[in-house]
Amino acid sequence: MNKTSMNSVFKLLCTFTAGVFISACGGSGGAESPPLPPPSTPVQPEQPLVPNPEPATDHAGLVPINPLVPDENEHLSGGAITVFIKNEDAFSGRPTPVKQDFRFDGNFTSGDHIFRTPNQNFGPLLNTSTCQGCHLNDGRGVLPKSENDPFTSMLVKISDAFGQADPTYGTQIQTFSASSFNTSDFSAGWPRHDGSINGTINLGEAFVFIRYEDLNLQYSDGTPVTLRKPIYYIRDLSFGAFVDDIQFSPRISPQVFGAGLLEAIPSEHIEALADQSDSNGDGISGKVSRVTNVITDADAIGRFTYKAQTPSVLQQAAAAFNGDMGITTTLFPNENCTQNQLTCLNDAALERNPDTPDVSDRELAMVEFYNRVLAVPARRGYNENSNAWDEDILRGRTRFFELGCASCHTPRHKTGIAKGSELGEITLTGLEANPSDIAFLSEQTIYPYTDLLLHDMGGQCEIRQETDQGLSCESGADCLYVQRCEGLADGVIQGNAIGSEWKTPPLWGLGLVQTVNPNATFLHDGRARTIEEAILWHAGESSDAQAAFLALDKEARADLLSFLKSL
Repeated sequence: MNKTSMNSVFKLLCTFTAGVFISACGGSGGAESPPLPPPSTPVQPEQPLVPNPEPATDHAGLVPINPLVPDENEHLSGGAITVFIKNEDAFSGRPTPVKQDFRFDGNFTSGDHIFRTPNQNFGPLLNTSTCQGCHLNDGRGVLPKSENDPFTSMLVKISDAFGQADPTYGTQIQTFSASSFNTSDFSAGWPRHDGSINGTINLGEAFVFIRYEDLNLQYSDGTPVTLRKPIYYIRDLSFGAFVDDIQFSPRISPQVFGAGLLEAIPSEHIEALADQSDSNGDGISGKVSRVTNVITDADAIGRFTYKAQTPSVLQQAAAAFNGDMGITTTLFPNENCTQNQLTCLNDAALERNPDTPDVSDRELAMVEFYNRVLAVPARRGYNENSNAWDEDILRGRTRFFELGCASCHTPRHKTGIAKGSELGEITLTGLEANPSDIAFLSEQTIYPYTDLLLHDMGGQCEIRQETDQGLSCESGADCLYVQRCEGLADGVIQGNAIGSEWKTPPLWGLGLVQTVNPNATFLHDGRARTIEEAILWHAGESSDAQAAFLALDKEARADLLSFLKSL
């Protein structure tokens, strides 16, 4: 519930309790109130009394969520597609409605297979050869183990200072060429300084590695905590220099379950949460990401990726095929080579059936379906037999509201009608027009803990060219691009999202991230080793919440973390 709704409820309570709790509701304190006159006999009105106003509702038309008492079915985070799995398969669940329908089950299985299997025409440039290569167990990716290991489930978006693509490298660094995945030598396609300029060998575009600096903080009770601040280094540019004002945005692959439910949230519900000018004065000014649906060419609300740059699961899947794997579709029919990358263009022309999309519409629709219906894990800490939550989780839940976390991480939504694929209805042999709605994604009350809006998290970045020893340089194999940022900013502009703005990530499944993948970390670039560290990196619009968390004592912090781990 946003602060405006909470204030409305609070004022309503004050009205009904006037004269009893007047000082607690903002009335004068200290002096004793005079005795109230004895009640008089009410005069019967000539006209019927105006009926009591309807109770306040939230952005989804529901009675505002209670900060003190969980909803009856709040443990069912994904509504009808909630599954009770809490092991390494928690993000790969096949929901019951899919299991019970032969056709749905077949489409799910086929989509899963395509998600995990390399396409024969991947590349010529890529970050990984399969969807599963980034989304490990359908969960988050991992950081490289050392400075000498390339990014395999993490990537780097790039732009100039105005959000435009680099004329040579486009909008994303592809670390590998196809030879790293279609030969026995993984390093064969790694980038080398100027290695592809002569037009004879196609290599990955650039090599990125990370170093960390310690950032020390202290809670109000004196407990110390150390964060790690990433510094990004880019070397071995195979196709020459970047544009002069290049910006970098390293991003680790997120978990993918529940996407169909987020897609089915009505646009007007998301718009109702936006407050770009902070008209209610709560310090939170979330804004809607405006993007283009590439099929209809219509304006749409962005919901997916870290800066909410795609409006649908379909478009996100096709964009990932193209940008991450070098796989073409009818949505993105061109290889991810720029006109300045002759070796990439030459290799693309040698692919089997180069004028035909690498993935057919039917195959793409299956991957879309798989991603849309991947089940959401149920909450932990709730006993269905006794209808009771663990006490520390209840205390932590209340604390979550008190600290203002729910101002961005909106706990609850209700989906509208989940339309079928824009590509058509999947059949045994192809696709048919007028696909059916997906009933089990429709009209569901869900608990994803996101408003899907962009928020300014503060900070700024500086990029320099320097040697590994920190000396200034301008060119050459030993001259690296180095990005240092304050806060969570990345400097990259995408659509109407500026370099310090990020979409509020969903928190459902948060406590299972490191169960699904023990090496997983948190935040957009994986810098946070724990949920606690992720909270402490909050700044910008969330500065007040972060400061309030720092002020908590050890027990209160533990309660809040217990709640978050139950999600």
